[in-house]
Amino acid sequence: MIRFTVVGNGMAKLEEAAHILGNKRKPRVAYSRAINHEGKKAGTAAGRALSEQTGLPKSTGRRAVRRNVDRSTPETLTYTIHGSGGEVSLKYFKPRETKKGVSAAPWGARRVYPSTFMKAGWWPKRVEKPNWNRQTFSRKGDGHTYNAVKSNPFVISGQMKRIRTGTAFVKQKSGLFIPIEMVRGATAKAFRDGARGLEARVDHEVRRMTKGVVS
Repeated sequence: MIRFTVVGNGMAKLEEAAHILGNKRKPRVAYSRAINHEGKKAGTAAGRALSEQTGLPKSTGRRAVRRNVDRSTPETLTYTIHGSGGEVSLKYFKPRETKKGVSAAPWGARRVYPSTFMKAGWWPKRVEKPNWNRQTFSRKGDGHTYNAVKSNPFVISGQMKRIRTGTAFVKQKSGLFIPIEMVRGATAKAFRDGARGLEARVDHEVRRMTKGVVS
C-alpha cells in the first residue's frame, strides 16, 4: 500500500477558509478535490516511470498503479494506492527463444535464461503451442522419479530405482515484483513529486472557493 502523507500549511488555510465561509464542510470538499487531482496526476507519472523502470509494457504500468485506488473523501482526506501482485512472468518482458534459452528484458536489461523455452519440437523446426500462451517454461527435474527398491531380489535392497514419469514444466519467472518496484527508484520519486505538488493545488482550490480572500 502506498499512502501520500502531506505536510505544510494546507490545513491552516482550510481552517481560515472555513471561518470566513462559516462552513466547515466546503473547505474539506475543496481539499479532497485537490488530493484526488494530484493523486491521479502522480499515479499517471508513476505508471509511466514504473514501465520504464521495470521494462513492462506501458499499459501494464498504468494498470498496476490505477487498478486499486481509494480516492479521497471530505471525511478521509487521503488518497491510497494499493500495490499487489506476485513475481512477474517472463512473458511480459519481450521474450524470444534462442538455442541457449529464452532472451527477455526485465528491468530493461536483456539477458538469456539458460535451458528455458517457449516452443516445442527439434531445432530448427520449432513450433508454437497455442495453449502455452507465449509463456516461458523451464523443465522441472529430469523426467523421472526415484524410489527405493525394497523387495526386488535382483538389486540391492535400498537402491534407488529410476522410473520414467514424463517431463514437468514450470513457468519461468523474472525475479521482479511490482509492489516492491512501486516504492523505489523513479516510481517512488514520481509519487513523492506528486505529494509535493499538492500544497499548490490546495492553494488554488482555496482561492477559488473564497474568491481570493484566502491565498
